[in-house]
Amino acid sequence: MEMMGMCAVCGTPGVMFTCRICGRMVCATHFNPATGTCVECGGRMV
Repeated sequence: MEMMGMCAVCGTPGVMFTCRICGRMVCATHFNPATGTCVECGGRMV
């Protein structure tokens, strides 16, 4: 899901995506659309 806000990882304002695991809003740089997760949760997926 896209919305406006600030990235929970880097603090950049703009269009954000919500991680399906932790629910944090992150920017496109820190979001993996293939998995729907932030970079931190994506590394924990099995």
